Amino acid sequence: MFLITTSIFFIYFGILFWYSNAIYYSKRLKNVTYNHNVSIIISAKNEEYNLPKLIKSLTNQSYPKNKYEIIIANDNSDDKTEELLNQYKKTHKNLRSINIDQTPIGWSSKKWALTKAIEASSSDIILQTDADCIPRNKWIESIVTCFDDANVNFVCGPSYLSHKESFLDKIFRMESLVQEAMNAGSLENNLVLSCTGRNIAFRKEHFNSINGYVGSEHIQSGDDDLLLQKFALKTNGRIQYSINPESLIESKAPINFSSFLKQRLRYASKGLYYFTIKTTLEFKTIIIFLYMINTLFLVLLFSFFHYGNFLYTLPIFFKIAADFLISFIFISKLNQYWSIRAFAVLSFLFPFYVTIIGLLGPLIKIGWKDK
Repeated sequence: MFLITTSIFFIYFGILFWYSNAIYYSKRLKNVTYNHNVSIIISAKNEEYNLPKLIKSLTNQSYPKNKYEIIIANDNSDDKTEELLNQYKKTHKNLRSINIDQTPIGWSSKKWALTKAIEASSSDIILQTDADCIPRNKWIESIVTCFDDANVNFVCGPSYLSHKESFLDKIFRMESLVQEAMNAGSLENNLVLSCTGRNIAFRKEHFNSINGYVGSEHIQSGDDDLLLQKFALKTNGRIQYSINPESLIESKAPINFSSFLKQRLRYASKGLYYFTIKTTLEFKTIIIFLYMINTLFLVLLFSFFHYGNFLYTLPIFFKIAADFLISFIFISKLNQYWSIRAFAVLSFLFPFYVTIIGLLGPLIKIGWKDK
């Protein structure tokens, strides 16, 4: 049994080595073009405190102002979101807003808001981010340049969680970047795993051709990864990951670990839907394999403490070494700081919360703004 377990972890190491190699040799697109008109889509619900930074970052983009528009869907906010949007529209001509007063029965409010914003857009290229995000100055051009390849119809970009300078912040940042590394490594090898709605882009014509979120419209989350899966299954184009420091987006981290767990429970709430709606075979295989790896990690850890046999640490070493390799290469590619302390803590914390949240997520209903 131990040999089988060790072999499984060795396979994990091999897969992540394969991913890491693809990330390391990935080439950044250097020829910046301004060939595309772009619509930036955001759903905002009670975001009065986040809107100023968001709008400042979006209106200060290097992309020509006459080539992009910003559409913010005010999702039934009861704070000063609408008032702020009306003020900003007076000084920023490429900023538009729509008010969502009611969500149809059977629809996630966020997906409905995004759908209406996309309908109101005038461009073929849609960039999507969240209201609590801060894109870099060259974000638009770094993502949109990927669409110079006519075969590309969906682009994923990197993002990380950040709140304030603290050790917890370093853990949040490391955790989000490690997840992005897995997504990037998969796509660099033409395997479609996941993405985050904080930083995605797609062609509007293909979004419309697959009926957008229809089929998963009732699921609270999944406006990102489930849409990605739908693109992978129903369109013939290529899906690309932009491993570029200029593509990086900073997102506001949860204020504490409890809020972080609630956020992750919301993400995991769609876990069962991965198998009841259409997703790619490699996606199903990878998430089952990753869940098994993290569960076995805990079994080995407890076995080591119970029996005191150091052999149990050999498979654990394979996993930590693989995680180190892919995270270090990916984070270095993005010119970000790699924290050895945060990585060490996360290496042992991650399997616990993945296993627990993976079990509880589908059983606990947490809405979009339940933080």
